[in-house]
Amino acid sequence: MSTAWKIVLTLTFARMTMGFQFQAIPSLAPVLTGSGGFSYAALGTLTGAYLVPGVIVALAGGWLGRLLGDARVVSIGLLLMAAGGFAGALVSSFEAQLVWRLIAGCGAVCLNVLVTKMVADWFEANNQLPTAMGVLVASWPAGIALCALALPLIEAATGLFTALLVPGVLSALALMALRVVWQEAPVKAAGGATPKAAKMLGVEVVLVVLAGLIWGLYNTVFVGVVAWVPTLLSERGAGDVAAAAYSSSIVWVAIFSVVAGGVIAGRVARPDIFALGSFLISGVLIAALAAVQFGTSGFLVLLLLGGAIGPAAAIIMTLPVAAARAPARASAMGLYFALYYAIMAIAPPVYGRLHDATQSAIAPLYAMSLVMIVCVMLWGAFRFKIGRPAADGTSQ
Repeated sequence: MSTAWKIVLTLTFARMTMGFQFQAIPSLAPVLTGSGGFSYAALGTLTGAYLVPGVIVALAGGWLGRLLGDARVVSIGLLLMAAGGFAGALVSSFEAQLVWRLIAGCGAVCLNVLVTKMVADWFEANNQLPTAMGVLVASWPAGIALCALALPLIEAATGLFTALLVPGVLSALALMALRVVWQEAPVKAAGGATPKAAKMLGVEVVLVVLAGLIWGLYNTVFVGVVAWVPTLLSERGAGDVAAAAYSSSIVWVAIFSVVAGGVIAGRVARPDIFALGSFLISGVLIAALAAVQFGTSGFLVLLLLGGAIGPAAAIIMTLPVAAARAPARASAMGLYFALYYAIMAIAPPVYGRLHDATQSAIAPLYAMSLVMIVCVMLWGAFRFKIGRPAADGTSQ
């Protein structure tokens, strides 16, 4: 196995631990609300706290990457995640848990911003970039799915304390693996020296903003569908367990379709058409959910949606790589993920208000279908802008 792919798999494992740690609180909710004495409101706060630092820390993470180096900042992020995980197992009060979730979340954001850049540096100008990004992007839902499956079993076999330790242990293992495997990418400037960090050009800022908007909106749809389909099915008579099981099918199929999309995108002549097709087909299928009833037809639509929505992810993640020069990439990723976290904070309440206004889960799903059309429009704006000359006379 090449050094580049060893690094991709190591960073994928590191990012998977982030998804695992994020999901740990929801996965242990029955125990934490029972013997743990937490309310569901408290658990919701602890879950959301993991993403709260996103906007500010994402920008700081990009700046720190330029100042200290990518691997150092990711190592610090994993260290904070490990510390938050271990401390969260040792403390019992809500206030202390909240502090450690925030600390672990800061580490996760630093990791999330820079692992994408680190993979991009190793696969720049390489047709394997979409494949590498597909593997990396699939790590987040894979971590969530693995946690939802494994952590309740671990708790049942060993107890709550051991289960709460697991996210910290995984983060520590990822840190050790990174320190063993990591090497700087052989990216050279024209003069043969490693390029120094640079500020983003105006055109790069515009391109990264467009890419960040696409990534943020796309993710609100992916997360929103998983969140709102159980409500839709429950409104149509499905039991809670069956509704949740049907909804989870999207995640499991999407994990594989994200990777498959990256592999295919690296082999087709025009991956943009592949991504736009993913947006449009997903939008149609989300709208179709409003028309189908709970049962075989509904389950088939959900499976098709999981297969259609995943492939765009890997191609979207190549956009900020194309948008910014290598020396400005750390700052670009900081801005890119800051927009992602901001949109992820704003969109769910909007979808919720649509439900409250209509008393139906159909309205949020129709809104998500329209968001996919907006992604197509933003993609067109990105490609139009990237074809224009940059401020320094070079082509972006």
